[in-house]
Amino acid sequence: MNSTKLLLGTLAGFIGYFMGGFVMYTVVFKNALASAMPNMAAAQVPGPNMVALAIGNLAGAFLLTLIFERWAGIRTLTAGAIAGAVIGFLVAFSFDLMFLGTTNLMTWSGVILDGIVYAIISAIAGALIGLTLGYKRK
Repeated sequence: MNSTKLLLGTLAGFIGYFMGGFVMYTVVFKNALASAMPNMAAAQVPGPNMVALAIGNLAGAFLLTLIFERWAGIRTLTAGAIAGAVIGFLVAFSFDLMFLGTTNLMTWSGVILDGIVYAIISAIAGALIGLTLGYKRK
């Protein structure tokens, strides 16, 4: 396993997750998510904890990069986007269903919508990771 590629892929994925998450959650799907998960607004803090968000995005990027580099051999933008979308959807779907089962923060429509939104964000991150892992590789 190439540790330089692992680091660069993680950084590329971090950028994809961080910027994609910002755009998707605060601009594109903000209103749709608010109506699909009406109880979520009461649980949110006034301002985001940027350190926690950054570390969470780094962890997600590292997870995808590790899977792509070590086990899946993903080295292209397209393969990275597809794998990122599938993995992202399954991760979000799993956690959202657990929230649905244990809190009043989620609804069924919120579970599906958040899974789709996170799949899009993960596809962006996965595409950047795949592109980075394949760059100048023989």
